[in-house]
Amino acid sequence: MSSMNNSRKSATRLLLINWSRFQYENISLDGSTLFTGVNGSGKSTVLDAMTYLLTGNTQFNTAAKDRDRNVKAYVRGDTKSNESNRFLREGDVVSYIAMEFFSPDENAYMVIGVEIESSSENDASSSWFILRDTKIENIQFCETKEGIRSIYPKNRLLVKNKKLNRTDFLGRDKAKDQIIRSLGMRCDAAMYKKKLLKMMAFNPENNIDQFISECVLDANPIESLNQLREQKELFEKVRNMYENLLESKVILEDIERLSSDYEKKQHNYMVKDMILDLQRVKLCEEDLKKMNLNIIQYKQELKELNSKISSVENERKLAEERYNAAINNTDFQNFTKSLENLNRQLEELDREICSQEKDVEKLRQLQSLIDSDLEWLISDEEELKSEIGTFCNYLSENVAGSKKSELFIKLVDAQKNAFNIYSKIKYKNEVEREDLKEKLNEQEQIIKKLDANILHLPPSVRKAKDIIQTELLEQGIKTEVRTFAELVAEIEDEGFRVAVETFLGRKRYNLIVDAKYCKNVIEIVHNSKLYDVNVVVTDKLPESDVVKGSAAEVLRIPNVFARRYANYLLNGIHLCENIDELHEYPLGGLTKDGMLAKSYAISCLDIKKTEMCLGSDAIKYQKKKAESIRNELKEQIDNCVLVENDCKFRIESLEKFDTNIENYRFDAPSLLSNSKLRKAEIELAKREYEQNPDFARILIEQEKSKQLKDEANKKYDKLQQDIGRLEGSINQCNADEARLTEELSKAAELYDEKKKNNPEIVFDAEAEYGRAFKSRGTIKVVTENYVKNLATDVDKAAKVLEDKQLDYCKIAETDNSKRGVAYIPFYRAELSNLSNVKLEEAKNKMHDQEKNLQSAFMHDFIGEINEAIRLAKDEIGAINRELKQIPFGQDTYQFKMKEKADRAIFFRISSKLSEYAGADFYLASGADDEEMEHDIKQFMDTILDEEDELEYTDYRRYFTYDMEIARTIDNKLVTSDLSKKQGSASNGEKQTPYFIILAASLMQCYPKNKCCARLAFIDEAFAALSRERIEQMVKYFEEHDFQVIYAAPPEKIASIGQFITTTVSLYPKGNYSYAIEGQYVG
Repeated sequence: MSSMNNSRKSATRLLLINWSRFQYENISLDGSTLFTGVNGSGKSTVLDAMTYLLTGNTQFNTAAKDRDRNVKAYVRGDTKSNESNRFLREGDVVSYIAMEFFSPDENAYMVIGVEIESSSENDASSSWFILRDTKIENIQFCETKEGIRSIYPKNRLLVKNKKLNRTDFLGRDKAKDQIIRSLGMRCDAAMYKKKLLKMMAFNPENNIDQFISECVLDANPIESLNQLREQKELFEKVRNMYENLLESKVILEDIERLSSDYEKKQHNYMVKDMILDLQRVKLCEEDLKKMNLNIIQYKQELKELNSKISSVENERKLAEERYNAAINNTDFQNFTKSLENLNRQLEELDREICSQEKDVEKLRQLQSLIDSDLEWLISDEEELKSEIGTFCNYLSENVAGSKKSELFIKLVDAQKNAFNIYSKIKYKNEVEREDLKEKLNEQEQIIKKLDANILHLPPSVRKAKDIIQTELLEQGIKTEVRTFAELVAEIEDEGFRVAVETFLGRKRYNLIVDAKYCKNVIEIVHNSKLYDVNVVVTDKLPESDVVKGSAAEVLRIPNVFARRYANYLLNGIHLCENIDELHEYPLGGLTKDGMLAKSYAISCLDIKKTEMCLGSDAIKYQKKKAESIRNELKEQIDNCVLVENDCKFRIESLEKFDTNIENYRFDAPSLLSNSKLRKAEIELAKREYEQNPDFARILIEQEKSKQLKDEANKKYDKLQQDIGRLEGSINQCNADEARLTEELSKAAELYDEKKKNNPEIVFDAEAEYGRAFKSRGTIKVVTENYVKNLATDVDKAAKVLEDKQLDYCKIAETDNSKRGVAYIPFYRAELSNLSNVKLEEAKNKMHDQEKNLQSAFMHDFIGEINEAIRLAKDEIGAINRELKQIPFGQDTYQFKMKEKADRAIFFRISSKLSEYAGADFYLASGADDEEMEHDIKQFMDTILDEEDELEYTDYRRYFTYDMEIARTIDNKLVTSDLSKKQGSASNGEKQTPYFIILAASLMQCYPKNKCCARLAFIDEAFAALSRERIEQMVKYFEEHDFQVIYAAPPEKIASIGQFITTTVSLYPKGNYSYAIEGQYVG
C-alpha cells in the first residue's frame, strides 16, 4: 500500500520533545498510521499533541473524557501522583511538537511546529512556526553534552544552521489560520478544528438523533440569552414601575372618588346649613310679620274703641239734654226749639267742615308728596318745575281750583310716564341681575374646582367626555378619554404661551384616546349625536419628529398620540421674535404678540380673550382670569342693585301719588275758610240764647236726670279701661317687635356673612330653598338635627378619605402628613400629573423597552437561532451532497431533519418574520398581529423561565434527526431509516454510518481536485466493528484519500494494522514512554 498520494499533502514525520512521558521521539508517519499500546502508554497523548499543533486544541483526550489534561501538565510530565516528584520535569522546561509534511504537487517538504516554554507549574507559553522547504532533520532542536540533552529555546533554534527571527514565530490565533492555508485548505480554522475533533472523539450512540445532534452539528451556542435576560429584567423593571404607577393611579382615583363624595356631601351640608340660616331669617321675618299684624289688629280694635268714645260721649250728652229737658217748662221748650235750630245748623256746618278738612288734608298730603318724594319728578319736568315750583301751592286759597286741576292733570301724566319708564328699567335690571348671579355662580363653581386642581374645560366638552367614558366602560374598554389640553405637561417658553394657545383655539379641547379604541369613540360620537366635540383620529396620525424652532417644540407632551397631533398642528409654525423674522416664514410663523403668518398671508390674532388651558400652570392662569371675571360680575351686580334701589324708590314715590282727580277738592281751602266763618256767627247767636234767664231751669232737669247721666259715665269709664288694656298690648307688641327686629338683624347678618364667605353655594341654596318652599308651602324646610347629621356624614367622609390618602402615602413613600381634606387639591394634582405625565412617560419607556426586548429577542435570539439553523441546514446539505458521491458498498446515506412539534411556536414566528421580510420590517411596521404577539410573548416567557438554558439556546434541539439508507435491490431503490434499524442491527452496522457521516462532514474541509492535507484522527478506533467492517472502513478512508492517524489497543493490530502502511507501538518504561515502528513485543 503506497504511503504517498499525489493529491494529498501527507504527514511524514512527528517529533515530540518533552511532551508528557515522551522525552524525545522522532516518529515516521508513512501514510495512515496506527498508534498502539497498552493503556497509559500515550496513544491519546500523541493525538492530543498533533491536534494541539494543528488546531490549537486544548480539550485533550476527549475520547477518554479526561478533563485534567492541559498543556502545562503535558509539558511538565504530570504523573498525577501525590509524591514530591509528581512532575517529570522541574524548573524551566522547553517542549516541541513538530510535524513534517510532503507536498507532491510542489515536491517539497514543510515543517509545522510549536515551541512551549514553561518557567513554573502555573506558566506555559506557546509559539508556532511554519518552515517551508524544510525537513525535521534540517532543524537542530537540542544539543547533547556528556550524555545530557539540552533542548534549545526558540531563540536558539537552528534551521539549516541558522537561527530563526522573532517574526518567524506566531501566536495561536494567527498560527491556526496560516497552518490551514499552508496545508492547502480554505475552510474556517474553528470549523476544521470542530470536525477534526468530532471524528477523533467519536463515541457511537444507539440514538442516531443524539449522534447527529452532538457529533455532526456544531453546538454554535447562542450568546444573546444573557442580553435577552438583561432586556427582560429592564423591561420588568420599567413595567413594574408602570404597574406601580397604575396601582398608585387606582388609589388616586379612589381618592378622587372619595374626594368628590366628600365635596358633594360637604356642598350638600353647606347648602343645607345656609338654607338653615336663610330659614332663620325667613322665620324671623314671618314672626315679625305676625307681630306687625297683631299690632295692626290691636290698633284697629283701639281705633274702634276710640270711635265708640264719641258715641258714648254723645249718649252722655243726650242724657244731659234729657236731664235738662225734663226739668224745663213750656216756655223753656219754645226756647229750646230756636236753640235746636241753631244746633242743627252747627251740626251741618261741622259735617261740612269735617269733610272739607279731609279734602284739605288730602291736598296737604299731595303738597307734601310734591315737596318731598316727587321733588325729582318736578325737577325732571321743566314745565311742571316752572309752574308748580313757582306759584302753585295746592293749599293756597289764592290759586283757582281750575288752575290746580290743570297742573294736577299734567302731574298725573308725568307720573304715568315716569312709572312706566322706571318699571321697565327695574324689570330689565332684575332680569340682568339674575343672569349675572347665574354667571357669578358659574364662576364661583369654576374657582372652587380650580382651587381643587381641576382644569376648567367647556361644559359641552366635559359632558361629551363623560358620555364617551361611560359608553367605553359599558363596552368593557378601560382607557382614558382626555383632551389635548390635559395631555400637555408643560409650555417651555411662557413668552409664546398666549399666542400658541390662541392659534390652537378650540383644537385644544379635541379628544384623544388610544389608537386601538379610536373607531369605538368615533362610533359613540356618531350614535350619541355629540355635536360639540371633536375626536382626533389617533390611529391615522403620522409619526414625525419635532421641528426645531417650531411651536411644537415649546410643548412638552409625554403622550405619544398627543405628541403626534401637536407635531401635525404646530411643526409648520415657526416661532418668531419680531415682524421681520415673521416675514421670512410666510408659510407658517407666529410672534409672541399674536401676529400669524399662514399660507402667504399675515393676520393679527386677538389674544386678549384666550383662556389658558395648556400645561401644569394652566390652572393658575385660569384661576386668575376667573377671579377677575368674578370681580367684574360682582361690580355689575352691585350696579344693578343700585339702579334697582333707585327705581324702587322712585316707583314707591310714584305709587304714593293718588292720581284719581275725583278724590281731590282743589277749592277745599277756601270752602273750609268760609264754613269756619259761618260757624263762628251761629255760635255767637247760640250764646246769646243761652244767656237768657229762663235757661236756668235746665239745671233742675239735670238733677232729676242725674241717674241717667251717671250710668253714661260708668259706660264711658269701662270703655276707657278697655282702651288702656289695648294700649298695653300694643306696647308689648312693640317691644316684641323690637326684639324680633334685633333677632332678624342678627340672623340676616349671619346669613350675609355666610353668603360672603361661600358665594359659590348662594345660588344653589336659594334655588333649593325656593323649590322646597314651593312644594311644601312652609317656611321650615330643614331641621337642625338633619343638618347636624349631614355634618356627621361629612366628617365620616373626611375620615374615609384621609385613610385612603394614608394608603397612598405608604405606597408612594411620601410624607404621610399630607392627608386630610385640605390636601384634596394636592392629590388631584398628583392624579393629573400621574395620569397625563408620569404614566405616559412610563408607558413610553415601557413601550421603548418592550421594543428593545422584542428587538433583542427577534434580532439576537431568534436571529441567531435562525442563522444557526441555516448554517446547520447548509452543513447537512453539504454533507448529503458528499454522501451521494461516496457510497459505502451498495448503500448511500442521507441526513433527515424534521422540526419538533414542541417547537412549532418558534417556527411559526420564523415563518411570520419571513412573510414580514425580517424582524426589522416587522418591528417597524407596527403590524397589529395578535397571534404573532401572543406567540412572541409565550415563546419568550418559556425561554426565560426554562432552567436548562440549552433547552432553547441550542438550535439542535429544535429538530429530530435520522439517517436514510438507500440501497438498490433488483433494480429497485429501497430506503430505510437508521433509527428503525437500531434495535435489530449489529454493532458494526450501527457504527459504520456514523463513521461515514463524520468522514463526509470532515471531507468538506478538504477541497476536491486540489493537493491538500487530508488528515483524520480516530481515537479508540473501531471499538465495536468486526474485522470485515474494519477492513471496509479502512479501505473506505483510503479510497477517499484520507491520511488517518489511528489510536487503538494492541488487540486491534491484527484487524487494523494489516490494512494500513505504518504501525507505531508505544511502550512505557519507568516514568517514560517510547515509540517503535511495528508491533512491540515486551
